[in-house]
Amino acid sequence: MECVYLNKDIKFTNNTAIALGFFDGIHLGHRNLINTMKKKAKELELDSCVVTFDKHPLSLAFNKYAPKLISSNEDKIKLFNTLDINKLVFLNFDEEMMNTNPEIFTKQILVDQLKVKSVIVGFNYNFGHKGIGTPDLLTQLGKDYNFDVTIVNPYEVDQEVVSSSLIRNLITSGKVDAVEKYLGRKYSITGKVIRGKGLGRTYNIPTANIGVGSEHITPEPGVYLTSVIYKNKVYDGLTNVGYNPTFKNHAFSIETYIYDFSKDIYGEELEIIFVERIRKEKKFANVNELIHQIEDDIALIREKYL
Repeated sequence: MECVYLNKDIKFTNNTAIALGFFDGIHLGHRNLINTMKKKAKELELDSCVVTFDKHPLSLAFNKYAPKLISSNEDKIKLFNTLDINKLVFLNFDEEMMNTNPEIFTKQILVDQLKVKSVIVGFNYNFGHKGIGTPDLLTQLGKDYNFDVTIVNPYEVDQEVVSSSLIRNLITSGKVDAVEKYLGRKYSITGKVIRGKGLGRTYNIPTANIGVGSEHITPEPGVYLTSVIYKNKVYDGLTNVGYNPTFKNHAFSIETYIYDFSKDIYGEELEIIFVERIRKEKKFANVNELIHQIEDDIALIREKYL
């Protein structure tokens, strides 16, 4: 797969079938749309191409309403690499892009630069200045500029429309065990191990504290059964997400106890896969009560799940 961050100098040489969208999470609905695009590409002998933005449009237009993200651009690249497409294009969503008229976007980017012959969008896709571009407008522009448009209907699982919003709501309410049905995989967070307060190590319960950008969604505070991927090897984990209210003014953290693991991994990358919430976050009277609870949580997971 060729990954391109588009600028005005880039022009494709082959005609393309394009799936348009932000694709946060690349959930089962997104995959259905992308599969529709791939079928079109094969049928019309076109390059298969996904076109997305490098940041959520609301992060620039109305930042306080911008959703926390399920997947980073790095996550997206990894996931799209598994979907057998020819090209992935990131558009720079800046002031100029935000104010671009839908027809100019279609003519200058889709037609002139990306050589589109077939466009596939979801039923609720919007584009161009103030989101005034609709699937119906895109269909009309396709007639004007000689490309066909396919509008994909909502994708349902158990009579529930699959959407990034639905998945975000499940994550932020701690229902991580329900996410896989819609996302197509378990929800995970990837980050580098950073130094925390070192409390766990003091009490012989070492944890890996990972740093996550403020733009990324995190599960509701609590204790979770997790799987941990370190250098392509999978370990069992117990992850605490939250503010650790036992301590005053404790910063938000994601700390994981990794079973049967003793390496020093500061600065290295971990992927934390959330399987199930064990309990909600709780404030303890003192540190000793907290440590006893952590020991009980570790023992519970070892006995019940491992």
